Amino acid sequence: MKNESIVFFSSDDWGWKTSKYQLSTRFAKDNKVLFVSSIGFRAPTASSDDLKRIWNKLKSFFKGVKKVNDNLYVITPIVVPFSWFPFRNGLNKLILKMQVGWAKWRLNMGNPYMFVFSENWHDYVINMKRKKLIYYTVDEQASFSGLDGQRFIEMDKKLNKAADHIFCSARTLYDKNIKGNSNTHYMPHGVSYELFSSTLNETTKVASDIEPIKGPIFLFFGHISYDWVDKDLVKFLAEQRPDWSWVYVGRNSMDKDEFAGIENIYLLGEKEFDQLPTYCKGADIATIPFVYSKLTNNCNPLKLPEYFAAGLPVVSTNIPEVGRAFGEETYIGKDNQEFLLACDKALEENDIERNIKRSKEMAVHSWEQRVANIFKIIHVED
Repeated sequence: MKNESIVFFSSDDWGWKTSKYQLSTRFAKDNKVLFVSSIGFRAPTASSDDLKRIWNKLKSFFKGVKKVNDNLYVITPIVVPFSWFPFRNGLNKLILKMQVGWAKWRLNMGNPYMFVFSENWHDYVINMKRKKLIYYTVDEQASFSGLDGQRFIEMDKKLNKAADHIFCSARTLYDKNIKGNSNTHYMPHGVSYELFSSTLNETTKVASDIEPIKGPIFLFFGHISYDWVDKDLVKFLAEQRPDWSWVYVGRNSMDKDEFAGIENIYLLGEKEFDQLPTYCKGADIATIPFVYSKLTNNCNPLKLPEYFAAGLPVVSTNIPEVGRAFGEETYIGKDNQEFLLACDKALEENDIERNIKRSKEMAVHSWEQRVANIFKIIHVED
């Protein structure tokens, strides 16, 4: 698919290196792409994190249409987030229509392909002029804490019926959506293969803040939040293996004192995406210590193929998509004790030749290949 106009209605803000970022940057190689940052899942609070995000959104909003790469543009929409505000829904529809319409006019977009990544976009996009509506589901959004889950469930059903195509990153999401829409396709996440496979290059150096940490090092990178990470499992592992180092890289949304006093847990903070191979370089084993919930049971951990491409053995909790897609290559622990034993086994069996082989096998799962498959499906059925 080339020389088309595509609008991304994202569930994330621009810059987060999630699947939306990976897809949009590759779509823009041969098409004009407008990335519309998230409008948020819930009303903001007076917390410092929410106030910071509001400030950042306002700054981005006033920048208007921002060109971030060839053929790739970003806008940050502003809507009224408070449910008590009079005529909120009607006003927000008008605001979004004007903002997106102005951006499309400025970029000379005709009838675009519209990719929608979150249920709460439904009311705003359903009547927008478009060539096709593609619903791209990567999470069970209704299961996130702090939002109106029932409202998200209802909007999910509406998008299922309205979509011309549905792409699902997890088999569980596919099984749910195929019942209501026959144009549903299973599309697991890809991997930035060239980036993460560079971990195995001799020229790749170990990050300076992980290099002094005593091995063996068990690495996690991603969002450290109660929605995703099992804090009790993290503590259990550190206590049971006090001579091992448990390193967590990424945005931390947990209480700042959650792991206080546990000396072999290292929280290194957020890092630039292209620096992650330098952390993989310093690690022995990668981990996915996810909680068990409806959210994680319907997710496809983006970090799994990234770990593999970096040549790292992976230990994970028993998330359905992990077992389905890479069960033979992943050490899986169904509870805390099994996870610990899986870490023991992964460390014992860690082998450089096997790690290199594992990395090479990820080449066929690149984001470029995923995008080619998506375009083929859309083009064939045009």
